[in-house]
Amino acid sequence: MTDIYDPKKRDPSLSRRPKNRRPDDWIRELLLRGRIARVATIWQGEDGQAFPFINPLAYAYRPQHNDIVYHTNIVGRLRANTAQGHATTLEVSEIGKFLPSNTPLELTVQYRSVIVFGTAQMLTAEAAREALTTLSERVFPGLKVGETTRPISDEDLKHTSVYSLPIERWSGKENWAERAIQEEDWPALSEEWFR
Repeated sequence: MTDIYDPKKRDPSLSRRPKNRRPDDWIRELLLRGRIARVATIWQGEDGQAFPFINPLAYAYRPQHNDIVYHTNIVGRLRANTAQGHATTLEVSEIGKFLPSNTPLELTVQYRSVIVFGTAQMLTAEAAREALTTLSERVFPGLKVGETTRPISDEDLKHTSVYSLPIERWSGKENWAERAIQEEDWPALSEEWFR
């Protein structure tokens, strides 16, 4: 294995393709715009073997706290994995058109994505209520907890796990070309492919 993929030797938030990297303001905007993320955690058994898990869920980015909040059931793999205290990775993306090419290695898709790195923690009491309020109102624009819905009760908080993922590092990438690269030494694709 090479050092380039060892996160202890190279920051995993650094993209191998600098031309696709995006600045912090771009990352913030995508995180504020998005509503669905995929959270990656691991369960590490007593024998040291790691079992990865990915969970798609609604989220809210809180710039004022420099974190991302989400919630799940009070039991389940995400809660158990998070309780072990391992690093967490979260991904948010927007997907556009699939872009055909006459060369197999250039078949591609338009995308914008952000990867967030940190260690998630469970929130309790008022911190959980505040995060759940932000999440509810961000995922459902125009909804107001305590007005459109009833307030979040202590009983509600007993039936959910609310998490904060403090952002330690992040990276943003974009490939939104109108067309994929085409090989000149091979017959061009017909225009039908580009509709």
